[in-house]
Amino acid sequence: MRIISIICYLLLALTSAVNAQYYTSGADPASLRWKKIETENFKVVFPQDYEEKAQHLVKLLEEVYKYGTYSLAHQPKKISVLVHPETTYSNGFVTWAPKRIELYPTPNQSMHAQEWLQQLAIHEFRHVVQIDKLNNGFTKILSYILGEQAVGAVLGLYVPMWFLEGDAVTTETALTQSGRGRSPWFEQGMRAQILEKGIYSYDKAYFGSYKDYVPNYYEMGYQLVAGARAKYGTDIWEQALYNTGRNSWAINAFNKGQKSVSGLNKIQLYYEIFAGLHNDWVKQDDKGAKTGYTALTSKDEDYSNYCYPVLTEDGKILAQLSGPGDVDQFVEVKDDGSHQALFVPGTRSDEPFSYANGIICWAERESDLRWDNRAYSVIKCYDIKSRKKKKVTHKSRYFSPALSPQGNQIAAVYADKKNTYALVILDRHSGEELQRYVYGNDDYLFTPCWNTEGDKIVCISLSESGKEIVILDRASGQWTSIMGPTYDDISLAKWGKDGEIYFTAGYGGTSEIYCIDEQSRQVRQLTQSKYGATGAVYDDEAAALIYSNYTADGYQLVKAGRDQLKDIPVEEVEDASVKLYEKIARQEEGELNFSNIDEVEDYSVKKYSKWNLFNFHSWAPAFVNINDESVNTGVSALSQNLLGTAVSSVGYNADPQYSDEKYYFNFQYQGWFPVFELDVKYGDEDVNYDGYYSSNSEIFSLYCDTKQYQSDIEAGFYLPLSLTRGKYYNYLKPAVDFNLYHLTGYDIEKENYESIQNVLIPTGESSVISVDDYTYASVEYSLYYYHLMRTSERDVTYRWGQLMQVLYQSTPFGTLDIGAISGLWARLYFPGLMKHHSLRIDNEYQYKWDGEEYESSEENDVEMNYRFGNYFDFARGYSNYSNDRLYSLKTDYIFPLWNPDFSVPGLMYLKRITTNLFFDYTKSWEDFTFKSSGQTITESNDYKSFGAEFRAEVNVLRFLFPLEVGYRYSRLIDLNQNSHEFLLSLSISGFSVGNK
Repeated sequence: MRIISIICYLLLALTSAVNAQYYTSGADPASLRWKKIETENFKVVFPQDYEEKAQHLVKLLEEVYKYGTYSLAHQPKKISVLVHPETTYSNGFVTWAPKRIELYPTPNQSMHAQEWLQQLAIHEFRHVVQIDKLNNGFTKILSYILGEQAVGAVLGLYVPMWFLEGDAVTTETALTQSGRGRSPWFEQGMRAQILEKGIYSYDKAYFGSYKDYVPNYYEMGYQLVAGARAKYGTDIWEQALYNTGRNSWAINAFNKGQKSVSGLNKIQLYYEIFAGLHNDWVKQDDKGAKTGYTALTSKDEDYSNYCYPVLTEDGKILAQLSGPGDVDQFVEVKDDGSHQALFVPGTRSDEPFSYANGIICWAERESDLRWDNRAYSVIKCYDIKSRKKKKVTHKSRYFSPALSPQGNQIAAVYADKKNTYALVILDRHSGEELQRYVYGNDDYLFTPCWNTEGDKIVCISLSESGKEIVILDRASGQWTSIMGPTYDDISLAKWGKDGEIYFTAGYGGTSEIYCIDEQSRQVRQLTQSKYGATGAVYDDEAAALIYSNYTADGYQLVKAGRDQLKDIPVEEVEDASVKLYEKIARQEEGELNFSNIDEVEDYSVKKYSKWNLFNFHSWAPAFVNINDESVNTGVSALSQNLLGTAVSSVGYNADPQYSDEKYYFNFQYQGWFPVFELDVKYGDEDVNYDGYYSSNSEIFSLYCDTKQYQSDIEAGFYLPLSLTRGKYYNYLKPAVDFNLYHLTGYDIEKENYESIQNVLIPTGESSVISVDDYTYASVEYSLYYYHLMRTSERDVTYRWGQLMQVLYQSTPFGTLDIGAISGLWARLYFPGLMKHHSLRIDNEYQYKWDGEEYESSEENDVEMNYRFGNYFDFARGYSNYSNDRLYSLKTDYIFPLWNPDFSVPGLMYLKRITTNLFFDYTKSWEDFTFKSSGQTITESNDYKSFGAEFRAEVNVLRFLFPLEVGYRYSRLIDLNQNSHEFLLSLSISGFSVGNK
């Protein structure tokens, strides 16, 4: 049984390698010059301009190394770190084939009270400890056989994501005075679900749902990992990882490891921890009376969030609406609790928008035209009356823009590529920077807000000491700190009446609205909600606060008058929270202290060449072709350089069926503006003739015992151009591909015979038949473009958009002319009759030009010419037939049929079933030319089919990535037949663990 398990594991590991394609985050700009700092534990590679901050980052990582290993009892080997400061995207990730950390160091506007580089260093390094610990026992043996992909495969197959991210959040919480585990907003999703909707099944909590909102595996994972540590100690997860690596031939190794400490399997452990948390949260909820309010928006059982409310001059309420069933959008809230959509912006970070004088202002991310790891944060405005949008800044790095009361200026947070920060004042019409203000020791700033007079701006700042509320006096340019610093997570400071400033904080165990007086600096609690309140704005006319109140169905906008609010000094606020962080902090070796790390002597800096193209990280005693997604007998090795610009694979295919492709080399380089790809295959085939043959006029023998050598070279360039702006994804890809196929010639010895009384007698005549070299060369030009509107999580596919591809391929070189082919494909998406329904229409047309004539029998009067195969398929259910011209119309109506959330524990979890009703029509034309008469006739045929496809999204054996299993029924109208097909697909785009 163990041998069978090992064999199955190896096959799964290799198959996963083929499908995952070794995650690459894309390329940084080609103009960057790279440097590196190497220490005992890290090799940090960064752009030259980032050198000063890189020194700080390396010191952070070395300090984290001292403490971040303790509770898992493992010190990992040295690892490379790649820094991407050119983008405004905030995140980080660790992946293991090849193993590395990649960091995006620009901070964001929703951080808790810890500097961003510190957060990244702690969280991502903990992932390194987790994964490196797996490299022991049987996994270590496998790593000699498979390279780094062995650990990556064990990670992806056995270790649940809720543990990986939950443990990293637990570590950032236990080792510091901040961390997400100390922030009430981080647990409110789980609290509301558990108390109002109950404890979901383990499978639903892990894999999510299209029917109900399910908190992500960061939130669920922290409660489970920290809760188990608090009850059973750190050994529970140390043993889980150790046993997984040591006994990775067993599919229950992770579960068995933690069970050796807890005595429970992971399902029992899940229910035990959350049952205990349920009791603790009930006790917490019983403490303190809740403030009253009037609901302004209806509760949506499909889960919707109304956040960042603002008031217009005529008393209307605007907010940002988001949720799993909605594309993020700005809306106007109606008196009856409904909403009217105003505008759908592009991709946004979690930060507020602003409003003044009929103008909505926000920041959104814009990708670079070519480079994946360069992105901007630009400011845009929308005039509600004229419905006109304007981009205020271009290729900028501004966040949380706030319009002045008159609407003519914008205050925004600025973060450059070197991690220096400022508050800037911009002209709304031109985008010109008017003033720049730096606070403290280059402290990071959050969510600026103007007072009514426009002479002061309030912000929240972040330093090593935590967060504080600060005010900028425009006239003097001086800053004043009125509260802080604190490691409590305060956010969204806004001016209210009479010099009051409202903000969100979690002093009492839930996120609530607090108020601080600018003069007296007294802090008072105003709300006490069940789960959390945030983002308050003061309504002068109604003398009330409008804010977002969290429920199990999302954030609801509510209004509370002065008589409904609390007025409690912050000193009297009781902290009723469930303090998991206190227990897990006591289990660590100590608390991280970064206050003196910059006093450490700087490390030496060296150049890092971007021409380090090869880094062979994985190999296998099998032939693995990533592009063809195939596995055969043989050997192979895979390479990816640290910068992610060069990916290659090389292999030997020992399968006799593929002797003509014995040797394989693939290389892709995306460090230039165009991406270059090269694919080389080389092999041979035995050529054997040894026998007697006869024709109408002669008898002869043929003899040949040699090899015919084949080489196939494919090379191409393409430009992946990102044109995405606003709510539409836009992409353009022109490409040129060249294919050269060469087959060597050979000689056949021919000897003639005559038959005398049925005995073959040599005539003495002999000759050599030479088979010439065969060379086929083709060039293909293509242009691909799409324009697609963003989708929500619950959409099955796009509901509006257009895709187009133009193709042309010919054979201008070589010894064989097989003609040419052109193709045109267009796909259109339209909204369906109901939400999440889509209508998809494909139009396809191809035209072929004949190549040279090939030999045919004398009896055949029809010219036979070489020609290309088909670009496009016939109507569903039909085979592809030969043709000279082809047109196809394919229509699909696609919609979600059922979201069952059905589980067979341990075997499968059925998340969603979708349906696709279709009708296809294909018309083909084929020309026949008669050699005797020269006459050409055209034969045309019609092919029509209709039917339905049913696809189920299923997680099998609790594997993270879902299978899509389906069935297609087609009625072939012209043949009066039925067709039945089984559909199966698995989508994996690399496996990595990150920070968000």
